[in-house]
Amino acid sequence: MTIEQMKNIAKEKMNNEIAFLSDKLTSGSEVRATLFAFFLVEIFSINEYRYYLELIRQAEKF
Repeated sequence: MTIEQMKNIAKEKMNNEIAFLSDKLTSGSEVRATLFAFFLVEIFSINEYRYYLELIRQAEKF
């Protein structure tokens, strides 16, 4: 599996997690933990990390 394939899987996972958060099927802390794990293993850059953090914040407002 290539790095690009792993990044695509991680992005799909995060999009699903944020959708679950919007539907109140998961908590914000669980989604942030998943995001942080991807960031720690360098699948996401700092810019991608910040982008997803903002999406999480927006999803929590609704």
